[in-house]
Amino acid sequence: MESLLGRTVIVDNMDTAIALAKQNSYSFKIVTLKGDVINPSGAIQGGSVQTKTVNILGRSKEIEELQKNIKDLNSKINEINTKKDNYEKSVSDVIEMSKILDNDIKEIDITYATEKQKVVAIEERIASLESRLNKLKQEVEKNENQKTEYIKQKETEELKIQEIESEIQNLNNEIQEFALSNKDNRQYIDDLNFDITNLKISVSSFDESGTSIDEMIFRIEQDIDNNKKSIENKKIELKQKEEENKILNDNITNYNNEIIEIKTLVENSSTKIEELKVARLKNNEDLLRKEKEISSQFDIIEDLKEHLMKLDVKKVKIEQDIQLAVNTLWEEYEITPNNAGEYKKPDNIIATQKQVNSLRNQIKDLGSINIDAIEEYKKTRERYDFMCEQRLDLDVTAGKLRKIISDMTETMKNQFAEKFKQINRNFAEVFVELFGGGKAELILNDEENILECGIDIRVQPPGKKLQNMMLLSGGEKAFTAIALLFAILKINPAPFCILDEIEAALDDVNVYRYAEYLKKFSDDTQFLVITHRKGTMEAADTVYGITMEENGISKLLSMKLS
Repeated sequence: MESLLGRTVIVDNMDTAIALAKQNSYSFKIVTLKGDVINPSGAIQGGSVQTKTVNILGRSKEIEELQKNIKDLNSKINEINTKKDNYEKSVSDVIEMSKILDNDIKEIDITYATEKQKVVAIEERIASLESRLNKLKQEVEKNENQKTEYIKQKETEELKIQEIESEIQNLNNEIQEFALSNKDNRQYIDDLNFDITNLKISVSSFDESGTSIDEMIFRIEQDIDNNKKSIENKKIELKQKEEENKILNDNITNYNNEIIEIKTLVENSSTKIEELKVARLKNNEDLLRKEKEISSQFDIIEDLKEHLMKLDVKKVKIEQDIQLAVNTLWEEYEITPNNAGEYKKPDNIIATQKQVNSLRNQIKDLGSINIDAIEEYKKTRERYDFMCEQRLDLDVTAGKLRKIISDMTETMKNQFAEKFKQINRNFAEVFVELFGGGKAELILNDEENILECGIDIRVQPPGKKLQNMMLLSGGEKAFTAIALLFAILKINPAPFCILDEIEAALDDVNVYRYAEYLKKFSDDTQFLVITHRKGTMEAADTVYGITMEENGISKLLSMKLS
């Protein structure tokens, strides 16, 4: 029996045979008790001869109705998808508009902050100008008072001069009188002449004093005029700043109004977005409901496919039965089916009609049929195979990338370990040269993970114990950092290097050591050093300085040192 049947399975009916064939992908032959056969290729053969006949002409109309229903459902699905796309587009537009409004608000806030800073700067400038104006007014008032005092002093000196000149005239008259009256009083005359000479010297000094007072008054008047002009200029400048301040205040007011409008628009947009979200949620619920309906329709279609397959099997059986009956009529009775109608019994017509009606009712009960299901299955299968190929390619590519990353990581570890050893050696050498002794080393926290672990710096300045860098003084920390910098530059000298006051914490002796080391490295690297230390400046080839001769105006000075 086993050799006869081989890979053949016997079942009770055709429904079980079809289900079993699908489940096992048509891998063996299946035979029903009625003689129906399903081959591994999928072909179906009819079983025993039966006298039943079937008429399936009414099935075309039902298939058309099913196709129409499917088209209606597809149309509804497309309509729902269109509405969904429109809602999503509306939501996307509103979100994009919200982003644009957020960007506008940020730009306006930045502009507002900038303008506000300008206003603050202008107000500070106005306060400075007002302070300077008050100082100038005080100076003018002081100069006016000095001028008045100098004028009073000049008038007093002029009165004194007049008194002295009058006294001189009186003395001259007395001298003449004495000369005429008494020659014996020559000594007295000489004394008087001496007094006259002293008085003339006093007069000359008073004249010179008066001249200097005039010059001083002239200078004060010029200063007053200059201060008045400066005050007028400052008033004009102050007026301009007030106008600019007014314009800025107007701009700020406009910006505030725009911000309020934009915030209102954003609030309205937010409300609209919420409404759209609610509508979208409702549409999603409707879509989900429609999808469930469609899913149920697809389930019905699958059932119809099975019924259709059964009908096809029955049709094949009926056609085979009809052909067998025709052959039997001809072989046994030598009559055609048309001639055989004369020999039919009326009871057979009634039974056949009942059978036809029953089959029609069964076809109606099958419901709608998806004719395109087989084509859709082929497309889905092709898509699935394509995605499997893509996934396989991605897996291969991912494996290659992992190997590249692994190789790069290994190369990075090797290069880092090599360079770290060189830097560590250079650091120890440079530290000894700069400090004049001691020890220094770099230590990895985790040698198994050198690319991500931390690095400790341990140093031992001359005369101290070995300790962590955090326990050093500020100057020692700075000098250690400088030593590490030079250790790195020793491996790969850079063409340019900018140093910003890195020696600020060093004492004078170490500043000179640092400067000498800079000169040692200057053959391979050009250093641009920002410093306030004299020792560093003395070692430079060229010195650049910034000065401010006038308030707010910087001037660059340069000097080459030989």
